[in-house]
Amino acid sequence: MKKTVSSIFLAAIIFLISFYSSAYVLTLSRDFNLWGFGALLGFMLILAIDALVIRQLSNLIPSKWVISASLFGILLFAFISLPSLRFAIKVLPTFICLVLGSLAAAIMTAKTIKNRYTYGFSLFLFPFVLNLSVYDTWVHYIEFGNTSGQVTEETSVSFKATDEKGHEITNEQLKGKVVLLDFWFIGCAPCWKKFPDLQQLHEQYLDHPDLAIYAMNRPMSSDRPGQAFEAIRDKGYTFNVLQGTQKIMDDFGVYVYPTVVVLNKEGSVVYMGSLDRAQDIIESLL
Repeated sequence: MKKTVSSIFLAAIIFLISFYSSAYVLTLSRDFNLWGFGALLGFMLILAIDALVIRQLSNLIPSKWVISASLFGILLFAFISLPSLRFAIKVLPTFICLVLGSLAAAIMTAKTIKNRYTYGFSLFLFPFVLNLSVYDTWVHYIEFGNTSGQVTEETSVSFKATDEKGHEITNEQLKGKVVLLDFWFIGCAPCWKKFPDLQQLHEQYLDHPDLAIYAMNRPMSSDRPGQAFEAIRDKGYTFNVLQGTQKIMDDFGVYVYPTVVVLNKEGSVVYMGSLDRAQDIIESLL
C-alpha cells in the first residue's frame, strides 16, 4: 500500500514536470524564435528527467508509470494549450520531439533491449536535424505559405490600433500608402536586436509620403499602460509605435516574433517574414 501511494505521488510529480517542461519549451520556441533549439532542448530535457527517475527510483515507481505520466503531461499540455489548428501543425515537431525524448528514456533504460543505446541515439537524430534550420524552414512554410516569407495570395486585414498620443490608427486610414508593420512584444529579445535596423529604415524613408512604418506591439499581461511606448523611447528610437491587441495578432496570423508584414497601397498583405527581406519588397511597391 505504501509503495502504491509513493508511486502515485511520484507519477503526479513527473506529470507536472513534463507538463510545465512542455510549456517552457514551447514558450522558448515561440517567443524567442528558437524553434529548432527548443525542440532539441525539449527532447534532451524529457529524456534526462525520465531516465533519471527510472534509474534512481525504480524501487518506488515502475518504469511504465514514469513513461505514462510523462507522455500524459506532454499530450495534455498539447491538447489544452494550442490556439488553432495552424499553430498546432507548426509546433507539431516540438511535441514529437518531447514524446521521442520520453520513448528514448524508456528504451535506453530497458536492460532487456539489445542495442538500446543505438536505438535511443537514432531517436535523437530527429530533433538534431530539426535544429539545423529545418524547423525554421517548416515554420516559414506554415506561417507564410513558402520558405521565403513572400505572400502568394494577397489578403486584406482590418485592424484598429492606438498610437502614442492615443489616436486610433486603422487600416482604412493607411490605404494609399505602403505600410510596414513590425510585430513585437517587450520581452522579445530578437525583436530588440532588430530595432536598430528598423530605426535605420525609418530614418531612410522618414520624408517619403507614401510609406508608413510602425512597430506593432503585442500586449502582455505583465505590461504597464504605456510601457511599450516608454520602452522604445528610453532606447532612443524614434520610429512610430502602435499598441496592438491580441485580436490583431490573431487576425494577421502572427505567432512568431518579430514578424514583419508589408501592406501594399490597396491595404493587402504582400509580405510576411523578416525585416531583412522587407526592404526589397518596399522598394518594389513605392
